[in-house]
Amino acid sequence: MAGADTPGTDGAKAGCGLLIILALSFALKLVLVTITPIGIDEAYGIAVGRSLSLSFFDHPPLSFWAPGIAARLSGIEHPLVYRAPFLIAGLVTTWAMYAIGVRLGGVRVGLWTAGLYAIAPFFVISTGVLIVPDGPLALFSALTVLSLVRIAGHGDRAPMAWWLLAGLTLALALMSKYQAAWIPVAVLVFMLINPRGRRWFGQAAPWLGVLVGLLGLLPVLVWNLQHGWISFTFHGSRAGGGMSADNILRMLVFQAIFLLPTGLLAVLIGIRLAFRRPVRPEVLLLAIIALGPVLIFNVIYLTSRGSFAHWAMPGWQFALPLAGLWLAGLGEATARRFRNWAGGFAIAIWLPVLLLVIHAQTGFLTRPFTDAAPDWDRTEEVFNLGGLRPGLEARGLWQEADLLMAADWVNGGLVDTATGAVLPMRIADLRSAHHFVFMEGAAATGTALLLEPSRLKLADQTAARLLGMAQAYDANAEILPPVILNRGGVPYVAVAVVRLQMR
Repeated sequence: MAGADTPGTDGAKAGCGLLIILALSFALKLVLVTITPIGIDEAYGIAVGRSLSLSFFDHPPLSFWAPGIAARLSGIEHPLVYRAPFLIAGLVTTWAMYAIGVRLGGVRVGLWTAGLYAIAPFFVISTGVLIVPDGPLALFSALTVLSLVRIAGHGDRAPMAWWLLAGLTLALALMSKYQAAWIPVAVLVFMLINPRGRRWFGQAAPWLGVLVGLLGLLPVLVWNLQHGWISFTFHGSRAGGGMSADNILRMLVFQAIFLLPTGLLAVLIGIRLAFRRPVRPEVLLLAIIALGPVLIFNVIYLTSRGSFAHWAMPGWQFALPLAGLWLAGLGEATARRFRNWAGGFAIAIWLPVLLLVIHAQTGFLTRPFTDAAPDWDRTEEVFNLGGLRPGLEARGLWQEADLLMAADWVNGGLVDTATGAVLPMRIADLRSAHHFVFMEGAAATGTALLLEPSRLKLADQTAARLLGMAQAYDANAEILPPVILNRGGVPYVAVAVVRLQMR
């Protein structure tokens, strides 16, 4: 992160500081990409994204397309290839955040902004490692905001090319995740309350930029029109459920972890100072962009248990440059104390994360004390299922199967991605199929293997539940012995197997 700069050295320090931040960020992400197995959301995204649908049940298309396109272009099916677009996106986003900070207050603000972004656990993992929509959303939102900050700080009439560039990147953000829709709303709010913004009403360029941006919604709208607006129905059903004080407290704790407690403190101060007079137009616009998701989703957290802390993170992302403005104005001693506290929190959070990721694949934390994993050792959701297909092949089950089945989208994604998506995947419970129900294999017939991984002690219970589901399709369905997968050389996961005929 930035410290005090000596006049005349800003350019050299900025280049060196940014390179250090990018290099360290890349190194950490590369380690995480390498040691972290494909998770539930990632496996599902890879599985359904192979269809290159116009849009998808859960989200707009961009993050679903990316891993499949990377695999096709490289000719390699591997987690590192699937994640490569997201790793690159994370690095470019870090640069874009730096550039926003520079636009607001110079290189020191840029370095603080990039440093805060590069150290925050959420922005490292979800926007730079995992195959989830947050990565492309963060990238294209940052590029859009960079253009908007440039426009707001330029004067009364910015070049049309800047507006069109903002529209293009907004379109890509809208093709990534629905939260990007707040950005044009924030611009409208700015136009209503700020004198410079009000002058934009009479200019053609802002409206042309908006039209270009809204083109990013076309794939989503066309696909949903063809499928009964199911995406919007799904997301609308996730809010509500009554007041929940414990949920909002839990969500606030997670947001503090996602940003680091020092980061959360800095962004709160930065947002407050953004409204201090005299208000700069570009700072006000950025504060509005940041506040929208933060306020909207924290209200949802208060009124809904079916919510997730990362929903508010697009807002916190754009509060980081405001935090950078505050931090860049601190004295060297105070800035050093902040860096020390931030480093301490980073170690306190990142060290356990890295240890748990390694433990999920090796069991090294519990294996010295017990042969069988204790009940609290629940890492099966981030377990590498790469041994599943060889296990089925060794028993001749793979060779006789015409399709694979799973109880729901979670296990469908895990099984389909782990086995290479060679066989069609059909979901037994159509209410929990998500996008699988729209794929080519949704009605596949023939000899099917209904599969589901679980902990060893739950193997019989899982198999019995799957048999009940299978008998709704085939009264003669049969339970077969599970495929046992090892963790660190010790049996850990049992994949239940039920064979049935689908007609």
